[in-house]
Amino acid sequence: MLVFAALALTMAGCVYLYLASPNQKWLVQALPGRPALVAGGLLLAAGLAAWITVLRPLAGFFVTLHVAMVCLFAFPYIAALRGKGRRN
Repeated sequence: MLVFAALALTMAGCVYLYLASPNQKWLVQALPGRPALVAGGLLLAAGLAAWITVLRPLAGFFVTLHVAMVCLFAFPYIAALRGKGRRN
């Protein structure tokens, strides 16, 4: 159960980081920069703590990095696919 919480916290942190970007395409206007970046960082730190609790510290660190990398890579493509579906 803690694995799902760690995954959700890490993904939520990435969502906040993505929505704070001025180039994001999910919202009409980006979230306010500093509060969203702080919230994203805190969520990522909580996700890291949860992953470290579930796994060994080094493995938890690298799982956090891997999940963040996949999320931050996929979010712009998800936005592009959503935008393409809206135009048709």
